[in-house]
Amino acid sequence: MNNHGATGAQVRVALAGVGSVSSSLVQAVELASERAGALPGIMHAEIGGYRLSDLEFVAAFDVDSNKVGADLSKAISISPTVAVAHVDVAPMALAVQCGLLLDGLDGHLSGLIQPHPDCAGVTIEQVSAQLVEVAADVLVCLLPAGSTAAVQAYAGAAALAGVGFVNATPEPVANDPELVRLFEENGAALLGDDLRSHLGATTLHTALIELLRTRSLTITNTYQINIGGNTDFLNLSDARRAAGKVRTKRSALQAAGIDASHVSAGPNGYVEYLGDTKTCFLRLEATSVLGSPLVMDVRLQVEDSPNAAGVLANAVRVAKVARDLSMAGVVDAVCPFLFKNPRTGATESTGLRMFTDFVRTAAARD
Repeated sequence: MNNHGATGAQVRVALAGVGSVSSSLVQAVELASERAGALPGIMHAEIGGYRLSDLEFVAAFDVDSNKVGADLSKAISISPTVAVAHVDVAPMALAVQCGLLLDGLDGHLSGLIQPHPDCAGVTIEQVSAQLVEVAADVLVCLLPAGSTAAVQAYAGAAALAGVGFVNATPEPVANDPELVRLFEENGAALLGDDLRSHLGATTLHTALIELLRTRSLTITNTYQINIGGNTDFLNLSDARRAAGKVRTKRSALQAAGIDASHVSAGPNGYVEYLGDTKTCFLRLEATSVLGSPLVMDVRLQVEDSPNAAGVLANAVRVAKVARDLSMAGVVDAVCPFLFKNPRTGATESTGLRMFTDFVRTAAARD
């Protein structure tokens, strides 16, 4: 794989969790290395001088006994991963390592995935040392929702190594004051929490809420129903594992300008045959001129994992730029656009403006 863009610089990436989203991200980098020019869904050809093709995967951690020891290029397609293989990924000479187990496979995943026996003994210090050894710039956390202990352990490992951290999960890291302090003390950048999809249910929902509010319509009711067939939806069919996801979705809707404390918005069903296809049903009810009613029903269908990879294409490069600029702690300027539950929320348009301003500032430094 060619990982050298126009600048010749690299973004050295470690992955925690080798599932469907990791598969799509690796494929996107492979495609970017093969094709010149703009790629659909990739918002910025460069961020701070870094192209998507500049990403180099230097470490990968997982607990699945079928994936540990396999080359990353092969591990991204091993069941129960259901991401569609859009691109043939060349061998990478990078074996998946035993990761932190903790609560990663609690719930329905425990009956689907057999953990590698050596994972039980993996420590935060070992993961941190490995990140230092491979000179990682960024650790991307793609663990299952509900894995609070495991996610926070990986965050701690990254902070101790002085490595940037992208928390794609709904577990609190950017919203945990002690972890934020640890990143600040170790001079490492932190992005989170809970990755937005590139154009997914929450992004569409918040954009429509903002549209109605700009016309001074009063939103009286809304809901968001999501079904899918990948392991994320299987995991989230356990209400205990889904609680954090419901919380972060409501947080995003609240930031869009409505009282979302009782809004039904979250994962609502696992349908195995859907595979990596996600279907969302949105409804908004509002009052307009003279009290006239407006009702909007929308059905959105997307391929779930590439939708997440499109945002990671931004987040990983931002994390590298933050490292270059010696930024420590939460990079608040980009989080409202990239995540559902940033420390400080914003509307869709404000989040986009803040993110674009960061990218422009990063470009100006070159």
